[in-house]
Amino acid sequence: GGGGGGLLRHDGGRLLRGFAVGRGALTALVDLQRHPIHEDGYGERCASAMAENDGMCHLPGFLTAGGIQALQKEASEVKGLAYHSNESHNVYLDQDDDAYDPGHPRNRQMESTKRLVAYDQLPEDSRLKTLYASPILQSFVQKVLGLGMLHPSADPMNAVHLNYFGSSDQLGWHFDNSEFFVNLLLKRAEKGGEFQYGYNTRSESDPMFHKVAKILDDESELIQTVEPTDGSLLIFRGRKSIHRVCPVQVGERITAILTYEMKPGVIMNEYTRGKFFGRQLVHS
Repeated sequence: GGGGGGLLRHDGGRLLRGFAVGRGALTALVDLQRHPIHEDGYGERCASAMAENDGMCHLPGFLTAGGIQALQKEASEVKGLAYHSNESHNVYLDQDDDAYDPGHPRNRQMESTKRLVAYDQLPEDSRLKTLYASPILQSFVQKVLGLGMLHPSADPMNAVHLNYFGSSDQLGWHFDNSEFFVNLLLKRAEKGGEFQYGYNTRSESDPMFHKVAKILDDESELIQTVEPTDGSLLIFRGRKSIHRVCPVQVGERITAILTYEMKPGVIMNEYTRGKFFGRQLVHS
């Protein structure tokens, strides 16, 4: 397979993706022998494993050693541009509900602190952009999730972005508003920073407050812990399963978030943008 150039450009604020990033460009970054995402059947096998593993697809060693090195270097070079996001939120990422006490699981406050570098702050020749632009990777994610056609984000900040968790940084317990996330661990913390989740802890009709309360009190047998290593890929259905990143105790945790949407042309709302990136979209 040939490799395309694979650089994303901005034209009038729109992202152009009319190019192919073939196997050649991927081979330097993704371990295609261990994880043959370009082959028929591998996405479906991962989908089956995800169903058996409570909505978690964890692929250790997804990146090659060279890929890990290149993306860690890229992340360290842009870290100075990062916005420090620090917020209190309930687990539903929504306004508090006055029908419940402040200490009720519906309103209890969680802390999330991290630093973020946006897509538009990554260099033109970013390897992370190259990886994100790969139709092979997008097709693989589609097969794993089985949600039909996915689309790259049209957002100039959120499309693919970096998260840095330093000492005591964390993502508090929460449910996602989106159906899934795709997360590439570039560097794991020396201590702390584990990913934890409680499978199926709400439904469309039942908020399951009793289950949520036990998890928030750290008294639940439902809590599962995943400790991905450098270069792992995580695909997770987080809309109905509460999850968090534990506080980092030693070292630093760096992840890349790859945003795919169910519809084309989707951008994030400005409230969330301000929380994540500390700035608004400037419309020309």
